[in-house]
Amino acid sequence: MNIIDIKSKDSLKNATEVLTSGGVLVMPTDTVYGIGCILNKTAIRKLYKIKNRPATQPTAVLMSRNVFDGKRNSDLVLDLKLDQKFYSGELTIIDDIVNYAIEFPKMIVAEDNTIGIRLPNHAWLSKLIDEVGPIVTTSANKKGEPTPANFAEVSDQIKKEADLTIETNEKLKGTPSSIYHLDLKKDIR
Repeated sequence: MNIIDIKSKDSLKNATEVLTSGGVLVMPTDTVYGIGCILNKTAIRKLYKIKNRPATQPTAVLMSRNVFDGKRNSDLVLDLKLDQKFYSGELTIIDDIVNYAIEFPKMIVAEDNTIGIRLPNHAWLSKLIDEVGPIVTTSANKKGEPTPANFAEVSDQIKKEADLTIETNEKLKGTPSSIYHLDLKKDIR
């Protein structure tokens, strides 16, 4: 297991190196512990294998505010409540891929050409995304197992299979983000 504390001066550098070389990273988000990789088909396959996730199941993408503002082709218009939840990291939006100047690998896109987008409200993670670009992510657990709300709840198996795990004792929200489908104008989760 390759584990580094988030407070280490090398944590951001090491995470950047792992992701840009096609590796998989276990990391804290503002909600729960996640596992992710960059928009690279080989890395995504590895992520899905570690997670035991079906290849047909779409996956969300984390973007920092800087990346989101630079890659979305038009302004996002949300009502005030949704806007606050989205920009505070509490909401994943399901949005059409045509709204982004990004080529999303088909394996993470839903059949209706939508993608889950979330802007985490986590300083370290936002810096990482600014370095490497969007991160394909899901919770850091095997499919069907409980979502890890903190580092101690991430299984040793996940930590072993990932290329790097970022450890923190910071308190995360402990529940996954809610999900809102923009076209359907309704909550999914």
